Amino acid sequence: MKKPSTAAHSFESVRSQTGELGNHAIDEFTAGRLTRRELLRHASVLDFAWSTGMLAMTSNARAQGTAKPGGTIRIAHMTPAGAVDPLTVTDSPGLALIAQTGEFLINDDSERLALVPALALSWSSNQKGDVWTFKLRPNVKFHDGQTMTAKDVVATFNRLSDPGTGSAALSVLKGVLSKDSVKAIDDHTIEFHLDAPNGNFPYYVSSNTYNAVILPANFTGPYEKSFMGTGAFKLEKFTPKVGATFVRNPDYWGDKVLPDRLQFAFYADQQAQLLAMQGRQADVMGDFTVQGGGAMLTNP
Repeated sequence: MKKPSTAAHSFESVRSQTGELGNHAIDEFTAGRLTRRELLRHASVLDFAWSTGMLAMTSNARAQGTAKPGGTIRIAHMTPAGAVDPLTVTDSPGLALIAQTGEFLINDDSERLALVPALALSWSSNQKGDVWTFKLRPNVKFHDGQTMTAKDVVATFNRLSDPGTGSAALSVLKGVLSKDSVKAIDDHTIEFHLDAPNGNFPYYVSSNTYNAVILPANFTGPYEKSFMGTGAFKLEKFTPKVGATFVRNPDYWGDKVLPDRLQFAFYADQQAQLLAMQGRQADVMGDFTVQGGGAMLTNP
């Protein structure tokens, strides 16, 4: 007889600790009728003691569904407003493309309302709060095969904090972090020496600062030729004003993604995206407004 999975066993443990309403919330989540945020809200109201662990358990259980590796996802995507480059990009379409291949030191998980490790495993400050020390995840590789080390993080934030580079991140980092104030202590340890004490600094180098994608120290660009990063997808092809294709990164440090390929086709406006969706030329679009998008809401 097949041994029950750890996730399934954990589910039964959670169910034994909650009542009928709690079990109903779990069932609604696994059926896809509740979001993780809504589940957390239910859990907090019913019993905070079991709310923290339940999200991870239910996510694992949902992941053990029928999904299988393979296939291509076709995305109807707005055309980026300009050159796609983490240093200067400010528009949502450009940022969405960078997010396929680029990663941050920390991710801001809006569903868990917490910062979670990404390329950095841990972070801490001195007593004054003006020096922050980050420990990097080992054995992470860029798409070109280079191993990520502290020198890459130092170079990335020197570019981002340099007033001469045109960095869009200066809107966040100006007055907080100056050029040449980041130090590599060893291959996996970095110190950020701030302009002044700042208890919120980890948010400044997290995914909240969209430009703070870690790039190799020897990166010269242009970024659109490589979409260099450490992420779960890597660039296959990019054609300005036409589209982009990304493929699964077999050397990714984390869990491998399911799709073989993401195929972005660029469109000039929402109406063109909607027509692509209705004509089954695309599987996904990021979002749409109700005004002008009514056909999507009424089309079964």
